[in-house]
Amino acid sequence: MKKIIYSTILLLVLTSVSCQSKSNYVKVDKSEFDKKRVEFAKNLSEKILTAQKNDGYYSLSENEATIQMIDGLDESRQKESYKKIKSIFGDYKSLKFESIMESTTGNKLMIYRFKGFFESNADIEVRTVLNYKGKLAGFFIKPWNDEM
Repeated sequence: MKKIIYSTILLLVLTSVSCQSKSNYVKVDKSEFDKKRVEFAKNLSEKILTAQKNDGYYSLSENEATIQMIDGLDESRQKESYKKIKSIFGDYKSLKFESIMESTTGNKLMIYRFKGFFESNADIEVRTVLNYKGKLAGFFIKPWNDEM
């Protein structure tokens, strides 16, 4: 079990690092947005953060997320990470969709960027990554930066 958790953490770190390269991702034009996927990404992000805010967790299904994300975002991990998020940014309030970035190399990933509103009123990004099948493949809360 620990190997799965460590593998998931490594995968998330590697995905995060690879997402930092500007050359590997391009901004998707608004005319090309898949509105159903935008809504899916937003709803899933809201479900995860709202459950965590209410001292619970959101149980991801295989229809929504990859096995790695299901294993990596288990109950204890969600509760532990929300404590850290809350200590830095305060409680979660809401999300506002901002943009989509698409990978240009390797596995096709779509990064849905949301402005996160928390009690601290800091500029926060909620980054929801979907794979080519439209399943959750990454989920990050970080300070907002206009550049990825």
